[in-house]
Amino acid sequence: MTIMKTARAFGFGGVVAVGLLGTLLSGTAALADKAAADRCATKLPPDAKAIYASSAPLLVPGADGRAVVTEQTRGLVLSGKIAHATAAESAKAAATCLVMR
Repeated sequence: MTIMKTARAFGFGGVVAVGLLGTLLSGTAALADKAAADRCATKLPPDAKAIYASSAPLLVPGADGRAVVTEQTRGLVLSGKIAHATAAESAKAAATCLVMR
């Protein structure tokens, strides 16, 4: 499934939201601060925390952050661990903390 199809399937709002998520997760090496990212994550709503927790360990140097967050969000929705209706919003919230890693 392409990124756009996944984004539409999970209500990411199309190009704008996927572009925003990609922008948030690109170039994270310059801002790397795991402690700050973890502090940020403590303030997230439960669904966004779940996305953060499942995505953070996978965001290693060279990883495609947008693909990681999209795939983790998709898996959490399909397993019933987070709400489909708010998945896009939760992914964006998680991404704001993930960019600090």
